[in-house]
Amino acid sequence: MYIKHLSLKTTIAAVAMSLAFAGPALAGSVSGTIKFKGAAPAAKKLSVNKDVKVCGKNPIMDNSILVKGGGLANVVITIKGANGGKFPKSMTKATVDQNGCVYNPRVTIMKAGTKLIVKNSDKILHNVHTHPAKTGNKVANIAQPKFKKKLKMSKRYFKKPGIVKVTCDVHDWMTGWVVATKSPFVAVSGDGGKFKISGVPDGSYQVEIWHEKLGTKKVKVTVKGDTTLDASLGS
Repeated sequence: MYIKHLSLKTTIAAVAMSLAFAGPALAGSVSGTIKFKGAAPAAKKLSVNKDVKVCGKNPIMDNSILVKGGGLANVVITIKGANGGKFPKSMTKATVDQNGCVYNPRVTIMKAGTKLIVKNSDKILHNVHTHPAKTGNKVANIAQPKFKKKLKMSKRYFKKPGIVKVTCDVHDWMTGWVVATKSPFVAVSGDGGKFKISGVPDGSYQVEIWHEKLGTKKVKVTVKGDTTLDASLGS
């Protein structure tokens, strides 16, 4: 009996030591470029019919499809199934600025269940109106007068993960997007379609790529250290 007991203890110790040496899965990054497939459409100038002295200082273009050097900006890249990770400050204290009567940035990533700060740099009346794609997030319709430089929007508007369209009832050309997420492994492509997601554990994942006009595409990626992923959207 004593020998068997000792053998069991030895086995448990050996397993524990093995797990300790194995350590956590290695983490790397996923970076690359989202390309626009086909000929990029010419940007159209939008009609400014309200608060022209402020909103009409500079031409306002339709940037729903923004292509530079073949790369597509404002694409949301989400790595599905990756565990762990840490939310950056930009997601836990996400901020959108109404500047020049456009939303900056056009697409914002935030941690689901946190507050969104909306700035009013224009010093005119704006109205923040949200249109959640999924149920579970309340619809916001909040006036932001010129004297209210910051509006802290309650987390109930972004409680559940999902895509939320944002418009202004005062200026009908203003369109923005907020993506509420429970995963930190999400990024938005920037100038020229470039993106990078850091701290991704090694493994095989499905990647979801979303654009407001071009829809959703799913691709697979195997992460092993720093990994490159290039994809395309368009006709």
